[in-house]
Amino acid sequence: MKHHRVRRTALLALALAFLAGAWMWDGLAAVVGRIVAFIPWSRFKAAFVWAIDRLPAPFALLVFLVPFLIVEPLLVVATVAIAMGYVFWGAICWIVLKALSIAVIPAIFNLTKHRLMTMPWFVWTFEKVMAFHHYADRIVAPYKRAAAALVARMRARATALLRVRPRGTAQRAARFARRRSASGRASLTPGE
Repeated sequence: MKHHRVRRTALLALALAFLAGAWMWDGLAAVVGRIVAFIPWSRFKAAFVWAIDRLPAPFALLVFLVPFLIVEPLLVVATVAIAMGYVFWGAICWIVLKALSIAVIPAIFNLTKHRLMTMPWFVWTFEKVMAFHHYADRIVAPYKRAAAALVARMRARATALLRVRPRGTAQRAARFARRRSASGRASLTPGE
């Protein structure tokens, strides 16, 4: 029984980590989409897709992996910098590199996906990753519903509390002073 609980907890942690990456992927893809709206994206996209279509599929895979191959060694360097005592600059570099990789890789994937899907092993891997994504969604769904219900209850309670006493600071101070004088304590106002 204990082994099952440990296994389930580890699987839940893995699913949460996977979904956090997927949520960041989706969110940053949307943010990058808004940023690239300032670039003549349709012309750039058409030229990029045209160039990718001219390449063999393994080279399209290489184009997709270039950001990963550049960023991962630099992440190791940033981690070493943190370990050597350059915590602030190492952390800044690590965060910037991670954000860049998470922002750029989805955009490149969207542009190269049609070409990558011509490789059977990539299609198989993609299907397995998506199957795990759906499985992770199913595992985490009860916790997401419970968290959403808790947030809804907390919001309702906060709204009810704010509706009961919509007074300003002056009214609260006067009420506090009345309570204080009613309890027999000395007033805090000068001259009394």
